[in-house]
Amino acid sequence: MVDGSQSMVAFLGVPADTRLLDEDVEGLPDTEQRRDPVVSSQRHDRLVTAGSVLTGVTLIGGAAMLFYGGWQLLFEGGGALYAVIAVIGLLLAATHWGWVHVAEYVGLTIDEHQRRLSDHRRQEWLATVQPYPRFSVSTSVLDDASTRVERVRHRPVLTAQGTFTFVREPDAEEIYDAHTWAEVIATAVETMRRQARLETDRLRELWEAAATAYAAALLSAQDDQQQLAAQRAAATALSEHINASLLEPPLVE
Repeated sequence: MVDGSQSMVAFLGVPADTRLLDEDVEGLPDTEQRRDPVVSSQRHDRLVTAGSVLTGVTLIGGAAMLFYGGWQLLFEGGGALYAVIAVIGLLLAATHWGWVHVAEYVGLTIDEHQRRLSDHRRQEWLATVQPYPRFSVSTSVLDDASTRVERVRHRPVLTAQGTFTFVREPDAEEIYDAHTWAEVIATAVETMRRQARLETDRLRELWEAAATAYAAALLSAQDDQQQLAAQRAAATALSEHINASLLEPPLVE
């Protein structure tokens, strides 16, 4: 179990696993799951469209200038001005595909910037996830039209990579048949949710007490022996917090 002082200490200094950003996200309560917004590609698409338009305009305009300037030089006895027009038209027609490549490059640069920004935000969120158990409540309708109210435990677990993630475990459930009044079910759900919230808050306070003591002791830690002392300080703070809470009256709202 993770709500004991010794087991909580095992998670001190352990980072969250990157799988919480993807396949393990379901291990967290729905309200804490990070869902990345869909990144719009409209700006990229508009740039490519603009590049295609410029490509067409450049090709047609360049060909027209080349034809006009060449005609004036060859058949009308035009001077240097028409030669310049013909040369500009030739250059535009010869390089018309460059606009597509420029637009695509700019679009890819924007996409890469958005990806780096999204990765940075994901890592910032991951650093805020703390390894204490959570509880959540959900309802579902069974095949016989009865309603199941289930409390789920979101338990942190250590991984082989030296990180932590979460797993979902059934913690308690109540089933009400199809003839149960809706008010009765609603009251039961609200009561279970209140208990889940209070228990989650209690475990979060225990974790914060241990983590604060550990961080303070670790500031001066230089070797394994001092790091062990930091863990002991965290365990002591956690134990004292538990003992203090036992002396308090039961949690009520």
